[in-house]
Amino acid sequence: MTRERATVLRTAAAARSTGAAQRARSALVELEREGATITFAIVAEQARVSRQFLYSHPGLRADIERQRGHQRAPTRLPVGERAGDESIRVRLRTALDDNKRLREEIAALRDELAVAHGCVRELELARRAPDTR
Repeated sequence: MTRERATVLRTAAAARSTGAAQRARSALVELEREGATITFAIVAEQARVSRQFLYSHPGLRADIERQRGHQRAPTRLPVGERAGDESIRVRLRTALDDNKRLREEIAALRDELAVAHGCVRELELARRAPDTR
């Protein structure tokens, strides 16, 4: 590789890195302005960079960690909006019934598969057997 080409490639890589850092800072400012949750994954997604990029840039990493530290912990739902005991029982009973139905379906499918394997085995044995006519 020529020196000129190497210089051009280094310049292009530096420009990409600078652009990515600017996008990450803009995403961080926008998320903060909106009051949105700030995490490395969310900033990376919004800035279209990898999380590794954010972790490997000390300034960006420090900014994100600082902003995460300033966020309020999520509040619990008011009592009136929480699922009641009866609702939870109904959901649990439905899930258990679905689980039972799916286990029965799996058992039936296993039985059908065993029969199909037996038929295949019989056909293979019949094909291998010498013709005794």
